[in-house]
Amino acid sequence: MRWAACGVLLGFASCQQDRAVPGESTKVITPARVIAVTDTALHNRNGTWFYKNRKATAVIVEQKGPVVTARLPVIDGKENGLATGWYPTSEKRFERRYQNGNREGRHQTWYKNGRLAGENVFRDDKYEGPQVSYFESGHRWQRLNYVKGYEEGKQKTWNDNGLVINNFTIKNGKLYGVIGRYDCMSVMQK
Repeated sequence: MRWAACGVLLGFASCQQDRAVPGESTKVITPARVIAVTDTALHNRNGTWFYKNRKATAVIVEQKGPVVTARLPVIDGKENGLATGWYPTSEKRFERRYQNGNREGRHQTWYKNGRLAGENVFRDDKYEGPQVSYFESGHRWQRLNYVKGYEEGKQKTWNDNGLVINNFTIKNGKLYGVIGRYDCMSVMQK
């Protein structure tokens, strides 16, 4: 969907409904104030946003000329809600969710061609569960599993032709399995 800067800015001043993500509220409150990230009165100190030396409650926007390329809702100085970014040509670039300054829920990034570049899941600002990345061609690049911010379980990496180049398991911080570009391919595949 193409976004016009005017349409996006008009949407900032109202409450909106977002798609449900497990463990997240579906009601998203968007602050009415809009602040450009280039505004010299805006500062981030140790993870807290300040505007004119007060904790900010606003939507911080990044622009390329008249086109809004990112929006970040901030409440009481902390990122809260759905942050969204677009390429200057209007294709979606990312969606990230925050709760009281912490990354929370599903975060997705896209290539300019519209293909998914990656999907990460966070709980309490730490990686949780499968983290998947893709090549721009659409082929899977890696699937890493996390528990409370640490790699745990099966980990796998592919090349752009779909061949496994790393395949290993991490259990209790110890690495087991085969790591290396050709170790995971049979002699017949070479």
